[in-house]
Amino acid sequence: MPSSQRTQGRVAVDGKFFRLGSEKFYPKGVTYGPFAPDESGETFAPPSQTEGDFTQIRELGANLLRVYHIPPRWFLDLAADHCLKLLIDVPWPKHLCFLDSAHSQAEARRIVGQAVAACKGSPSVFAYSVVNEIPAEIVRWSGPARVCQFIDELVEEAKSLDPDALCTFTSFPPTEFLHPQSIDFVCFNVYLHQRHAFESYLARLQMLADNKPLVLGEFGMDCLREGAAGQCEFLTWQIESAFRAGLAGTVLFSYTDD
Repeated sequence: MPSSQRTQGRVAVDGKFFRLGSEKFYPKGVTYGPFAPDESGETFAPPSQTEGDFTQIRELGANLLRVYHIPPRWFLDLAADHCLKLLIDVPWPKHLCFLDSAHSQAEARRIVGQAVAACKGSPSVFAYSVVNEIPAEIVRWSGPARVCQFIDELVEEAKSLDPDALCTFTSFPPTEFLHPQSIDFVCFNVYLHQRHAFESYLARLQMLADNKPLVLGEFGMDCLREGAAGQCEFLTWQIESAFRAGLAGTVLFSYTDD
């Protein structure tokens, strides 16, 4: 890749969308992983497999990957070589009653800080998702206001280490009422297979997102019941509907995982 492409700068928020330098950046993403740890504890595919995957992902027209573990430096560099941006989910035990435990909160802050420190400076970083899908029962137990406050604290932790980093948290329909203040864009996982319901919910999410960009962090369907042709038809109208609804980007689940 030309050096000018490899050293692309940071993606920034531009109204309800994103820009990269002077150009609009529309995330066209796929999820990559999660993978089970190998013998050395690495939670990513080997570099040789990843190289081939990245080449095919670019040929398919994607420009972003969503990953569910903190990527090692070689992965960040390889993504940059292929002009791929990364939406990095930071994994910590959100399935526990973390607001009932000072230790759990400190551990979440530590892991977020560790993720940002490990990835800071890489041109491949698009954004950090400081938590993905907090279970609805945990939110009800702790209270939405306290949960939102803690999400804001995690974003503050990330930005204290990398002030220019884009940060979000990834929600889903059972917790659509969570509205932390410090996120840079709104990110939702949505699996709705009826067109009218899907388009209506995107319109609702745009209202909830207000003046912030809205990204589909996961969407899609498997091909076991509908077959590859049915899946292709389904994804075609979903992608079109998301674009027509004014979303800032989409991430298809999934390119590959275990």
